[in-house]
Amino acid sequence: MNRTEYDPVDTDCVISAANYLEVSEFDVFSDAYRAWFGKEAPEKQVEKVFVQYLQENKVPFWVRNYARSSVQEESALTSQASEDPRLANNFLYLATIIAEYVLLGCYLVVR
Repeated sequence: MNRTEYDPVDTDCVISAANYLEVSEFDVFSDAYRAWFGKEAPEKQVEKVFVQYLQENKVPFWVRNYARSSVQEESALTSQASEDPRLANNFLYLATIIAEYVLLGCYLVVR
């Protein structure tokens, strides 16, 4: 359980997961333990791993997995949200062009 490797992307992922879930990084570790091992995390054990994370930026595999899955959910929501405004902007652009042609047509008819 204590086998960890340093990767700066993992620490960023833990921070992103904490921000997305609106919890502390320690809570991410506790929730990850519960999700991976299927039982409540012994606080002393999580503290030991969390201190190692703070001192050496080492993220255990089970925290990495949990954080990445949380960030993937966020990415899916973000990509969906970013597509909707693009669609609205395209619609607005087309409506503007149509309105310009209608205005031009009215001008030519009146003239």
